[in-house]
Amino acid sequence: MCPQTPPRASVFAPALGLPNPIQYFPEPSPRLPASESEKEAYEQGVKAGKCEAEDRKNPYPDDSEQAKAYEHGYLDGQKIRFVDM
Repeated sequence: MCPQTPPRASVFAPALGLPNPIQYFPEPSPRLPASESEKEAYEQGVKAGKCEAEDRKNPYPDDSEQAKAYEHGYLDGQKIRFVDM
């Protein structure tokens, strides 16, 4: 027969200095304000979206914050153009 070891109380992760894996964050992270370059990219996107030409290419590098701002501006500019029709 195997000797049994007495049960030990489990130690919670925060007691060991580790983050709590079950912690719930009820509030989303605060959003950082847009930089001037993102605002400029958004305005350029709005101007491009208002134009009739559909072949406007995003002038900013892929996966950059400016590229995302340009795309949002472009879509908003298209919405403005279609509402004015």
